[in-house]
Amino acid sequence: MMDELEPKIRPLVEALNKTGLLRTFSSCEGHFDPGEQTIVDRNRAEIRFVPADNVSANDVEKLLASVLTQFKTRHGLLPVHLTAYKLYTPIDEDSTEETFVLELRPFNRFDPPDRKRSDTDRAIEQTTKLVTLYSRLQ
Repeated sequence: MMDELEPKIRPLVEALNKTGLLRTFSSCEGHFDPGEQTIVDRNRAEIRFVPADNVSANDVEKLLASVLTQFKTRHGLLPVHLTAYKLYTPIDEDSTEETFVLELRPFNRFDPPDRKRSDTDRAIEQTTKLVTLYSRLQ
């Protein structure tokens, strides 16, 4: 449900869903303060998604390749590293679930929490613009 989205990641989740190429199902805006840490690494923002109905994984990969290339060209790898990958999760003996993950991770894990937050927020904004631009050009 959209109301459950964390506010800082919401614009990127909405932009990705508006492409019509994918369906998001999980997101995190990143949690950088020491008190927000859990057993799971929360020092990053991420969005998990699958291709939309009747959309090939190849079409999703084209979107990701374009966004990642444009981000690196325009913004480099510092201060936030933008990556995407496919996560394979075993369901049972015979089947595996495939999920795409778009991740924004502060390059320097030793930066203070407020810097990681502001750098990640800026990278989310930059990535949202690139996703929107990709949609317009398709």
